[in-house]
Amino acid sequence: MKRYLALILTLVMALSLLTACGSSSGTATAGTTAGAASASGSAKGKSKEVLRVAANAEASTLDPSQTTDASSQQIFNNIFETLVYEDEAQNIVGKLAESYEQVDDITYVFHLRKGIMFTNGEELKASDVVFTYTRDAESPKTASYFRDVASVTATSDYDVEIVLSKPSAPFLAGLTFPSTAIVNEKAINEAGENTGTQPVGTGPYKLQSWDKGVKLVLERNEEYWGEKPAFRTVQVVAVPEGTNRTIELESGNVDIALEIPVTDLSRVRDTEGLQLLEQPARATTLLGMNCSKAPLDDVRVRQAISHALDVPTLVQAIKGDTAEIAYSEISSNMKYYKEITASHDYDVEKAKALLKEAGYEDGFEISVLCDEKKENLDVATIVQQQLQAVGIKVKIDTMEFATMCAEAYAGNSQMFIVGWGSGTMDPDTVLFNCFHSSNAVDGGNNWARFVNAKADELLEQSRVVFDDAERAAVYGDIQDLLAEECPWINLWVRKYFVGIGGNVDSMVMDPNSCYSYYKVK
Repeated sequence: MKRYLALILTLVMALSLLTACGSSSGTATAGTTAGAASASGSAKGKSKEVLRVAANAEASTLDPSQTTDASSQQIFNNIFETLVYEDEAQNIVGKLAESYEQVDDITYVFHLRKGIMFTNGEELKASDVVFTYTRDAESPKTASYFRDVASVTATSDYDVEIVLSKPSAPFLAGLTFPSTAIVNEKAINEAGENTGTQPVGTGPYKLQSWDKGVKLVLERNEEYWGEKPAFRTVQVVAVPEGTNRTIELESGNVDIALEIPVTDLSRVRDTEGLQLLEQPARATTLLGMNCSKAPLDDVRVRQAISHALDVPTLVQAIKGDTAEIAYSEISSNMKYYKEITASHDYDVEKAKALLKEAGYEDGFEISVLCDEKKENLDVATIVQQQLQAVGIKVKIDTMEFATMCAEAYAGNSQMFIVGWGSGTMDPDTVLFNCFHSSNAVDGGNNWARFVNAKADELLEQSRVVFDDAERAAVYGDIQDLLAEECPWINLWVRKYFVGIGGNVDSMVMDPNSCYSYYKVK
């Protein structure tokens, strides 16, 4: 689990993600259309049968269980499919499973669609699901989604029974994660060490060619069981420099440019024939506090720091209108989100009074840990400046990201600046892993070392309550408690920006940047 979330953090901090992707469906987001003309027709005489994409990074592998990085998921999300997926209303519905039922608190039965073919000519069978999930449970990248699985059994060619070791309300959401997509047992065994370059899925596209460092090409799966994609082929080229992706879009060399940099947003908005789409991510940037170290072990000190920070001004100074202020530990497009505006109550006098009450009337010295990314250094600098007003002297410790993570995992930080994301719409990945006391250990994801009996009780309850309204109430109580206890000061929810033009009229955005090219029109 540590390796999994560390990777999500790396992707968030590098602005290429999350956590990791969530659903294979996503949520459509209205973009800003520049000019009167819609983005249609053939750019530079290119065929309307070809969709050309400038990605911000190249895929590392096309074997779902071997990675959680977004650049890979953006590709294999179009080749493979999951058993279930998250629809636009955040309901979990069948994909390869025509239907499913929860028999009791720990037993699930999935009924596969019949006649679905892998691109090697093999029919999807229950044995492939058993093989996939058994393999996933052994992979460090996906094992966390199967931590409570006791058994996976094919009860017929088209029926799968999963029995958990204990009730787990977040379990189904984990099966929507693209890296848990169903693979073909025969194809994996035949590929051997080449599973990452010889993908065999059931999805709307299949791999045509992959010239690493040059171009990856998908071709339409003409035998696909569902709606066929609009484009016969998809050509994906990695263009790491953001402005170069914008130029490629402006010049008509590509139809889609991912991760438009904030400095280029107006260029895309103001160019006739282009559209700028945006989507809040399922990832927040935060200032965390190590609750096990004095003086941060006193809740009054943490509250004082919260009141001493003018978060809206900080976010505006660093992100402008390219991010949302975070009013919770989970982002606003996740299930059970509760907006707690009082968590950003800027009140210097109240902060001073709390420090005096805690015995720190004259302030104290403290360090904040962050990596070398300019955005996070800017946060640290503003925090340093604002806390001076209440007598707190902040020392900024910067280091390479992996080293910073190691320090935080070991509990060596006092305060830290980081981004944290979720691969699904369920809050459990963030809230349980980051705030339950069982994770407040060396190597645990509870970097804040937050230990609270009431929080543990609520977090454990959230995993065994299946009624949606009851679960929402529990998560509301959890978010209220965290706002009061202040282990994190939530700063912003980042946004993804995608530019479209050329052959593209519309595109479905995704809160984890896991794009479905088969849904591009």
